[in-house]
Formats: sequence, structure tokens, C-alpha cells
Amino acid sequence: MSDYLLVGLVFFVIIATILFMMWKTFQSKESHRYFPRIIRKISKHYMKNIMIPDAVEGSSFIDWLVLTPHGVFIISQKPYKGMIYGAENISHWTQIIARRSYSFENPMRQLEIDLVTIKSLIPGIPVNGYVVFDRDSFFPKGKPKTVLTLNEIKQNISVFKEGDISDEFKKAWEKLRTVLKQSIDSEHSFDGMKASSNFS
Repeated sequence: MSDYLLVGLVFFVIIATILFMMWKTFQSKESHRYFPRIIRKISKHYMKNIMIPDAVEGSSFIDWLVLTPHGVFIISQKPYKGMIYGAENISHWTQIIARRSYSFENPMRQLEIDLVTIKSLIPGIPVNGYVVFDRDSFFPKGKPKTVLTLNEIKQNISVFKEGDISDEFKKAWEKLRTVLKQSIDSEHSFDGMKASSNFS
């Protein structure tokens, strides 16, 4: 192989790698932007970026609270992509991407704490939780039922929104929103972490 061909091949590989990384970055940003659209399709009643007090860690951060005909959903958004290995009862999960592995805490443990906290604020109202991973994530060895990918939650939008939201659920939602807003307003350390809701 001539020097010119070798230089050309190296140049081609470099450009292809750069384009691939740019495409993956674009896909990740698109996935992040697309998530709110999915939430709005599930329900017009939602709150995002909520800091709440809890009895275990002192405070918890919840990505999304959504009111549906089935009750309140807690949705924890995880931007991890690649192959994900994890199970309900292990302390750390593993992400493998670009032949490298990364360890992160089992997200279901925090979700359980958040479920207990929200249920205590609106007793008698169904509260369920889901951990939602990037649409480019894969679970080769399976995953718990409460773990979904962005594509899976998109495919189940009609199931989540099926039916009408009862007056009882709406009253509980208004109570929850009021309590959470008071919690945020009373904590100076939470400045800038504002609850936002499209409740009408």
C-alpha cells in the first residue's frame, strides 16, 4: 500500500469517526428533547424537576410527576445508552458502551423511596413509578417490569392515558402540587429548582 493510500485511509477513518460521534451526540440530544413531548402526550397534568423531602435521604429529586387516569406516575429519566445490565436486587448496575463499562447505583432503590414519599402525601391514591432509559439502550439479560426504554414508554402512551381522570385524582394532584411548592419555597437551598406544572 502506497503512502498516499495509507494517509487517505487514515483520513477517512478519522472523518468517519468524527461524523459518527457527532451523530451519536445529536441522537442523545434529540432523545433528551423528545422526552417532554412524550410526557405531554401522556397527560397535560405534570410536574418536572421536583425536589422533595423524604425520611431516608433528607431530600430527593424527581424528574417527572404525571397525573393519569390510573393515578400518579413517578418517572425517573436516565440518559444511559448502550447495553445495560441490572436486576432489582443488586446494588449497582453496569453500562457498556464503546467497549467500556461503567457502574452506577441501582435506580430502582431511589424510586422506591420516592414512591413511599409521594404515597404518604396523597394517601389512598394509586402511585406507580418507572425508570426510563435512553432509546439507544438495550438490556441483553432482561430488566424489571418498572424499567422501560424511551421507545417502550412511547409505544405504551395509549395505555397510560386510557380513560378519564377522576375528580378524586384531580383533587389529590392539586394537594400534591401545593405541598411540593410549599416544600420548595421553604428550603433556601432549593433556589432555582422550581416546580413546573401544566395542571389546569
